[in-house]
Parts: sequence; C-alpha cells; structure tokens
Amino acid sequence: MILTIWLKEIREELFTWKSMLWLLIVSLLYSLTSYLLLTNKELSLLDQTELLWLFSKIVIGAAFLVVTINCSSLINNEFEKETAESLFLTPLHFSGFIAGKILASITLWFYIFLISIPYIIVITIGTNLIGPFLLFLGILGTIGITGIILFITGLSLIFRSTKNTLTTSLIFLFAFAVPAMFSTTLKINPLAQFFAKINPLDNIFGSLDNVLVDYQLSLAQNFKFIFPLILFCLIMLIFLIFTAKCTQKRGGLK
Repeated sequence: MILTIWLKEIREELFTWKSMLWLLIVSLLYSLTSYLLLTNKELSLLDQTELLWLFSKIVIGAAFLVVTINCSSLINNEFEKETAESLFLTPLHFSGFIAGKILASITLWFYIFLISIPYIIVITIGTNLIGPFLLFLGILGTIGITGIILFITGLSLIFRSTKNTLTTSLIFLFAFAVPAMFSTTLKINPLAQFFAKINPLDNIFGSLDNVLVDYQLSLAQNFKFIFPLILFCLIMLIFLIFTAKCTQKRGGLK
C-alpha cells in the first residue's frame, strides 16, 4: 500500500509540468550561482571551500523551499478535490497513506540533490572534497528535510487546507532560515546560541563548515550536528503521530 501511494504521487505530482518547472527553476538557479561563483572577479578569488560553502546554502535553501511548497499540497489536495472519501472507502491503512505521501516528498528532495551533483563536481575540480561533501550534503539534507516533511504532514492533517498549511510552514521555515544566515558575531547572546543548537539549518550549515573548513570528515566528528537533526526528526514524528491520532478520532482514516 505504501508503494501504491508513493507511485501514485510520483505520477500525479512529481511527473507533471508544474513539478518539472520547479526542477527547471532549481537547475537555472544552480547554473546562475555556479556561473557567478566561477566568473565573478571578487567571488572567483574565494577559496574552493568557500565556494562550496556558498553553493551548499543555495542547494539546501532551494530544496527546503520547494519541498515545503510541494508537501503542503500533497495531503490537502485529497480533501480539497474531495478524493479523500474514495480513498478512505478502500482498504487503506493510515500508515500506508501517510508514508506514501512522505516518501513522495523525500523523492523530490533526491531529484533536487541529483541535479546539484554536476555543479558540485565542477566547483570541486582539483580538490579531494567531492566525496565527503556529497556524502554529508546528502545525509544532512535528508535528515533535515524529513523533519520538515513530518511537520508539514502533521499540519496538513490539522488544517486540511493547502493555503493554511503552506502559510504556517513558510513561517516555520523562515523562523529557522533567518537566524541561520546570521554571522557568528551576532550569535553571542545565550538565547541565540541555544536556538542555533536546535535549529536544523544551523546544524546543517555547521556540519558542512566543519567538513569543508576543519576537514572533520567522519560521522563521529560531526555527531554534535547530526544528533540535533535526528532529535528534530523524532520531535516532528511525535507531532505527526499526535495529529494522526486526533484525525483518527474525528473519523475518516483507519
């Protein structure tokens, strides 16, 4: 059942002109960023690790934004198009329904990540950073985006409205994104430091900085960044389970 829902979403949501347009826009964004990084007089003077650092922010930022917009409609479309009832009349279990939707959103992230690989290869030519960088970008991005997807899925079960879910999700995303862009000099406040430790975007960028600048290339050396991301996912999973139980009490899903 999970596979059925996943394949249904792949066909109906990801393999459409709208989704392909998103991927085209992301590809153009990567192309423009790479062009500026490699040809601009000031930017071209930066070290390759700094170029990768800047490009990683574009990849993660674009992925979080596109996945947030897409995921906000996956479940809500079933309610807004009044196709939910026909789904609920089938022998469909709640976990299969939700897991299939979540896998579809994660698949979109993998598409965005795959598109970035050729650009990363070009930027890392002449270094030995391509393997570790791709590994950590893939791991960190997957964990962080999975947490966001779990949160948005829970919101969808609460609101059952694409507009409300998307608005709340974007506010939630910007609440993490804006502090993550601050320089370290602006994070001397104890409250700002605490928020940086639990902020998934801060932990993603912190780990990538640890890999590129300090050459800390093992998972153990980056555990202090990976653990908060895993904890973030677990909290979002608990939130999803709670909203799912509330939804089940209201009826509609078995």
